[in-house]
Amino acid sequence: MQNLTKHLCIFGVFIVIVIFSISIISCKSQPEVSAELVAQVNDSYLLINQLNYLVPENIDPELNLALKKNLISKWVDDEVLYQAALDDGMNLDEREKFLAEKYYKSLLIQRYLSLKIDRNYRIPQKEIEDYYTEHRKEFIFKNDMVRIVHLLMEQKDNAIFNEIRESKNLMEIIKKYYFDNKSTTERPNGDLGYLPVSSLPSNFINVINRMKTGAISSPISSDQGYHFIQLIDKQSNGSIKDQELVQDEIILRLKKEKRQLELERLLKDLKDKSQIQTYLSKVQK
Repeated sequence: MQNLTKHLCIFGVFIVIVIFSISIISCKSQPEVSAELVAQVNDSYLLINQLNYLVPENIDPELNLALKKNLISKWVDDEVLYQAALDDGMNLDEREKFLAEKYYKSLLIQRYLSLKIDRNYRIPQKEIEDYYTEHRKEFIFKNDMVRIVHLLMEQKDNAIFNEIRESKNLMEIIKKYYFDNKSTTERPNGDLGYLPVSSLPSNFINVINRMKTGAISSPISSDQGYHFIQLIDKQSNGSIKDQELVQDEIILRLKKEKRQLELERLLKDLKDKSQIQTYLSKVQK
């Protein structure tokens, strides 16, 4: 009887071990999907942070999801084709390997330069003014241009119309009644900056041609509603732009020049420390 009890205990332990082993095998056969995983093709994976590498910065949130879905679909297609190419024993030829290595080097060079060369140069106002004086003939209008403030009112409002008629600043009216909040690309309200005259509707051009600088037009009727225009400035083709208009462009030019000088100094220093030899005679053959 004791032997029977002993055998039953051993058998019970065996059953427990078998059940435990089966549970482990079952867990391995159904792995938990990682929260970072967004796509998989056989043993290749696309993670969420890798997907984000492919998404441009500052993309419209409404387009973000649709773009990510397309990128995931494209990744799956590419991965399936890539794995098929490997299975067929395909590889890059020498030219393709050279170009791939060249691209890798270019990425590494850009990272190196971003650490070694300053990108946030402070440009003194005196340098900006001197550059404008020396290069002012480069900053010219290439068309007949006008700078206007524009207001579109979809419905007639006599009270606001009278206020505009007595006003000398259309922008103040726009902000007072929050018309700037209703501005869109198709129906812009506010200071539109300098625009080519030829880009404006013909009825706008006819009105502007009769206006003096600073004046505000009478309402111009269209199928959109009623337009008001204040003429801030008018410049003819070939006239030189004021420094204020080109200040940002000048700053970019000066930063680019400073960066180029810094790059040249860095290259010279590195070349002086390197053993360099070229064989141009072989190229000429």
